[in-house]
Amino acid sequence: MKFCFEFVRSMPRAVCVLLLAGLVSSSFVQAEEEAERSAPAPMSGERLAELIGHLDPEAVVESNSVQFSIGDRAHFAVWDSAANRMRLMSPVAEIGMLSEALMFRMLQANYDSALDARYATAQGLVWSVFIHPLSSLDEEFLGSAIRQVHIAAETFGSTFSSGELIYGGGDSQEQLDELEKALDRLLNPTT
Repeated sequence: MKFCFEFVRSMPRAVCVLLLAGLVSSSFVQAEEEAERSAPAPMSGERLAELIGHLDPEAVVESNSVQFSIGDRAHFAVWDSAANRMRLMSPVAEIGMLSEALMFRMLQANYDSALDARYATAQGLVWSVFIHPLSSLDEEFLGSAIRQVHIAAETFGSTFSSGELIYGGGDSQEQLDELEKALDRLLNPTT
């Protein structure tokens, strides 16, 4: 052992650095290879449709999409395996029915209370949407995404939230505080 330390001390510093870098790099490569062996298979469109089918046995699969329901609310999932993208969405409202203030509030919510879901417009409708790379989506995150899209659609026009959490720094908390005060005034009128 003493020989090893003396041998290393006699080496030029650059050689020691290269040897150390090689050892560290080798450790990272081994850790990465172990992670790849234990990692689940990438999500596919077929697997996505299968998982959604567990949620709604009456889901309709067509080509690269699936239509499903949660309660009375329609939801859609579409994917493009070649582009490695997927989208979950639920229609919320017709754009023509929204005031400028409501559209503005929707944009505020995209900043801090819609979280991974977002409000978007397409085809004359407002949608609650979640967009993500397909292959890196796992079952747990898919469940979270479906919940967030559903809740964001359900809370459009009131809390504009995809769940319980509001990410700080935006305007949603102030809006929710105002809503709470208005509800309190309705429920507890002073005479």
